[in-house]
Amino acid sequence: MAWQRDRLRAPLALLAVAVAALVIAPWAASARPAPRLIDKHGRQIHGKPARWLQQSRMPMVGGRVRLIVGGCPHQPTFAGCVYARRPRWLYLNEGAYNPKSIVYHELGHTFDFELLRRSDRKKFKRVMHLKRPGWFAGKGPPSELFAEAYALCSRFGMKRPPASKLDWTHSLYHYRPSKRQHKASCAIIKSAGAPKRQRAKPKPQPPANPPPVFEEDPPPSKPAQPGGGVLPPGLPSPLPLPPTLGI
Repeated sequence: MAWQRDRLRAPLALLAVAVAALVIAPWAASARPAPRLIDKHGRQIHGKPARWLQQSRMPMVGGRVRLIVGGCPHQPTFAGCVYARRPRWLYLNEGAYNPKSIVYHELGHTFDFELLRRSDRKKFKRVMHLKRPGWFAGKGPPSELFAEAYALCSRFGMKRPPASKLDWTHSLYHYRPSKRQHKASCAIIKSAGAPKRQRAKPKPQPPANPPPVFEEDPPPSKPAQPGGGVLPPGLPSPLPLPPTLGI
């Protein structure tokens, strides 16, 4: 009879929900919510940029992140940049070739400054076989390669994409990890962004006294290249820092 079939369906439906909860709950418990994206006036940003954050496959900083669409201060040819002293202020050039990859790259710098420990940076350098000292040193500094790793992991997850898609960010830094390096880098990011880890000691340690790291200016005839550098701490900001900005 129909009512008997309905009585049987109800327990099965509840069982399905319970099984789904068991599968989803561990991921949900360990995931960090996407930050609230605001514009230069403090208004919440919706649309594509907000969806990009929701689509990320890696943890992100919590709280609020300011996205300013326009040229980087003092470096208008950059496609994107972030200030070392204000790592939650992201600048995105309107003419950027791949804006999604730029946002992910700059969020990688934010993640570095706010959630990484010194031990995480050492692990990343070991994974990438970077033996030179320093986090900001060299033509392809580890800090920029980490931001590229963050962008690639955010877009593709733990499984490295085919070699034909490794230039997804169109970066000047030519980040080309092996499958093992990609997986290990993503694992470092996931571990550093886990809420349980952030409650443990030692606390996240921003890199001390970061020197200015600038990209090579792209040729005028080509689109602006994504993956801006960390601007010097001493450069003035074009906007006042709102007192409520932060986690």
